[in-house]
Amino acid sequence: MKRILLCLLLSCGTRLWAQETLQRAEVDSADHSAKRIIATGIVGGVMAGSLASSYYDWWKGNREPFHFVREGFLHDYSLGIDKIGHAYTAYFFFNAFRRTLLWGGYTPAESYWWGTGFTTLFALSVEVGDGLSGYGFSWEDLTGNMAGLGFGMLRVHVPFLQNFSFKWSYVPTDGWRWPPRLTDHYDAHTYWIALNLHAVLPEGWRDAWPAFLQPAVGYGVDRHQTRREFVVGFDIDIGSLSVKNPELELVQGILSPIHIPEPAVKFTEGGSPRWYLFQKN
Repeated sequence: MKRILLCLLLSCGTRLWAQETLQRAEVDSADHSAKRIIATGIVGGVMAGSLASSYYDWWKGNREPFHFVREGFLHDYSLGIDKIGHAYTAYFFFNAFRRTLLWGGYTPAESYWWGTGFTTLFALSVEVGDGLSGYGFSWEDLTGNMAGLGFGMLRVHVPFLQNFSFKWSYVPTDGWRWPPRLTDHYDAHTYWIALNLHAVLPEGWRDAWPAFLQPAVGYGVDRHQTRREFVVGFDIDIGSLSVKNPELELVQGILSPIHIPEPAVKFTEGGSPRWYLFQKN
């Protein structure tokens, strides 16, 4: 009798546990499915919005037969800032897409390859649109996009490259406007490479350097893209801050390629070095 009662108790307990586990699994599954839908919608919305913006900003009323143009790389009309901008845009999109899909419950491999595919599709779509307009299809622009995407892809799998971050700062000198016309203010762009010095120092020395503070070098242009500028300064790595909320962690990861103004010294062709407490552009 005791064995029967024990079996009944175990059976009832197991059944209750199974029901509770099933209910919890159903809730988790529903939440997982919803996040996948949201993440997919965000990526698709960003793609559609970006292409729509390109159409109204560049292509509308500017239709021409498909053609190619030669612009050059670091010696083009913008002294290379446009090409570096293409690289950064692809890097930023890949990082944002991959992180959003990871948050949505996609596997690391799915997030990686879907992020790669969407970024490549976006870059090709923009260049094809340019090719059908007065701007023309630029292999140099596309090469810049692929370089930025390639760096982002390698950075995921090569631990050493994770010590380097590709960042951007932008503050227009004539004020903000909406919608922004970033290519009207190339002089306001600075593109940075920041080094995670805390991580590369020997283990015994790491406590001497804060994890959030990174030395950085930047490149920009001045006087309507007629003079090159090089900047040496510091960067704040918001990705080093501990965040436990998944949504905040997603926002943190997406915004981490944005440079926060910090002390820096700027070297301009034909000019004297300039020191900044908070260098912005």
